[in-house]
Amino acid sequence: IGNVSRQGMRELTERQAMYQGQTINVAADERTLFVVLADRIAAMAREAVEKDGLFTMLLSGGSTPRGLYQRLATLSEDIMPWGKTYLFLGDERCVSHADSDSNYKMISDNLLSRISIPSTNVFPTIRQDIDPEDSARIYEQTIRRFFKRSAEGTAGVENGTCEGEAAWLKPSSESACESKNMPIFSLAIMGLGPDGHTASLFPDTAALAEEERLCVANFVPKFDTYRLTLTMPVFANCRQLFFLVQGEGKTAIVQSVLKEPEKNYPAQQLIARCPQGAVEWYMDEACTSSLI
Repeated sequence: IGNVSRQGMRELTERQAMYQGQTINVAADERTLFVVLADRIAAMAREAVEKDGLFTMLLSGGSTPRGLYQRLATLSEDIMPWGKTYLFLGDERCVSHADSDSNYKMISDNLLSRISIPSTNVFPTIRQDIDPEDSARIYEQTIRRFFKRSAEGTAGVENGTCEGEAAWLKPSSESACESKNMPIFSLAIMGLGPDGHTASLFPDTAALAEEERLCVANFVPKFDTYRLTLTMPVFANCRQLFFLVQGEGKTAIVQSVLKEPEKNYPAQQLIARCPQGAVEWYMDEACTSSLI
């Protein structure tokens, strides 16, 4: 990647390198990838709980995160503070949660059904298979309500002042006490599609231009269907974004996203909006074999 050689990658903090402000982590194989990433998430969660009292995470769907969720499910409460972890969906397909295509079903099968986490800590979408627009509206309300309550219940909040809420709601401008309308999640797990999409932010779709809403029903012409997705500013406001990419089939798109900014893929648009150091990549050797 860039000027970092394969040997250099190995010498930098256990197969870690920096590229244009993004941290690139490479694991030898799939199993190691999931172990390393699960440990990193658990460490982040413990730190967030110690500092803020809770840890909030946006989960990705698709097939790649299955192994990660299975690994996370093996972590006990003393390693991963499930009781103070709150899980949301970054996107969802407009099918029943009983459908095999459902992101929530995949997450439930591989993670939720295997851990002890309060049901009140998990936030699936509702009505996504009946009315996508209404479902997106309800999910946005759910997120706003959660972060409002979190801000009100956070230590140091006095009379709803700007200082207390700053840990949870980012001002819409640089003026410290402007109206606050974007939540700050601790972490988002992001995927990457062969067309450069991430979450359900697909190329040439309306959701890419959304700046006010937190969640929208995004029509995706290539599938002739709607997908629920959180919007670009929500993901960009996360404290950390971890792109999880695996296998030889993703090598070309990873290379394009990292080296060809003119492509203007949704993933590139998102990365460009994130603060320096917020984006990390977690990949296996097969995915990066022609990159470094």
